[in-house]
Amino acid sequence: MMDSQEPEKRENPYKKQNPYKKQKVKREELPPEEQTAGKTENFLTANVKLITFLTFLVVFLVFLGPVSIWQISEWVQAAEQEKLEESAIPMDALLMIADKGGEADWRDFRSFGKSETVSEADGFVTWRLEVRDEAFAVVVGGPTKSQSPQYIKVYCLKTGESADLYKDDIAAFVEAHRNIEN
Repeated sequence: MMDSQEPEKRENPYKKQNPYKKQKVKREELPPEEQTAGKTENFLTANVKLITFLTFLVVFLVFLGPVSIWQISEWVQAAEQEKLEESAIPMDALLMIADKGGEADWRDFRSFGKSETVSEADGFVTWRLEVRDEAFAVVVGGPTKSQSPQYIKVYCLKTGESADLYKDDIAAFVEAHRNIEN
């Protein structure tokens, strides 16, 4: 019979022991001088994975950062150029406005992309519009946008010549300057 004390521990003979498995030893079972052994960790040894990650990140940014920033800036410039080209006034719209003659107004040019300058001295407003897929530009100017423009000029960018939309035949001007080589 067995004592009322602790039951006897029997080892299972069918359970295989892994010879490579590390045997766990409780620190309390170790002598006091061995309990502190291996505790001389500093920041570097405790954070090896973090330091490795940060090192690779720095190397990536140093070598590939400028390339990626350059590529992103190229994409942004291409998108801006495409937006400008899409918002430029088409030649047929310009010719339709030219058909109005003296009735042409600021409203006719509002829906197109333009650069606006306002003189600080007298408040004179100038709009500059590019003509889509053509070597022409339109300049609209006047004292205020609430009044009719003082002038609307169409410039040939190849020759530098201009025609006044109020006085000249813009269709003839465009045809005469469309096929001129630089």
